Amino acid sequence: MNTPPPAERIVAAALAASALEGGLGDLRAHAVSPARRAWLLLCMEARLVHSAVWAASLLVMAVCAGLSLMSGMLPEVLLGLAAPLVAGLGVAGLYGPEQDRAFELVAATPTSPRVVLLARVTLVYGYDLAIASAVSGLLWLLGRTSYGPAALIASWLGPMTLLAALSLLLAVCWNPAAAIGVTMGAWILIALPYIGVRIPQPAVGLAWPLGAALVLGTAAILLAGRGEPLRRSRS
Repeated sequence: MNTPPPAERIVAAALAASALEGGLGDLRAHAVSPARRAWLLLCMEARLVHSAVWAASLLVMAVCAGLSLMSGMLPEVLLGLAAPLVAGLGVAGLYGPEQDRAFELVAATPTSPRVVLLARVTLVYGYDLAIASAVSGLLWLLGRTSYGPAALIASWLGPMTLLAALSLLLAVCWNPAAAIGVTMGAWILIALPYIGVRIPQPAVGLAWPLGAALVLGTAAILLAGRGEPLRRSRS
């Protein structure tokens, strides 16, 4: 019985034959637009994010809506507590080989780790933002809050975005476990005023937390990949 040639020889021979015969044709015909490339990356990364991240966010927001409808608790209180928590914890698990089921495969591709991380953050944060906004709109339509829809969203958007950006930076610079711990500590500080504990509360709108989140998030994306041995040479 003849022994088949090694796999690497088969691949090399197939590629050589394709190149000599012009099998690839005009390379411009295989070009992908930047918009489609971004969309394909988002679709692929969505499959790599653990399903528990999607389920946990949806469950927490559904519980918030249910509590507001059944117990009369104010939506601005419930969402002010839930939205920052789900976003911070969800983002914390997006970075690092311990959390990445396809880390070795992704590391072998030419795609920058910064681009991969940005795609994952966009997916998870955008998902949490969409769910929290939908719950806010639903509770407003049902008359469960005296806030307008924009004011209700503004009540949780700043803390949610800032906590997610802080969690991401800690996951990149430290590790996901530390990011989760600090996120929980920061969330407790956010929760204290809601349970009657008096702490100094600076009067700030959305500009300060969103600006700080932009700085922290940008720093996290720029630092992504610098500590990964498999990607350090490509950073």
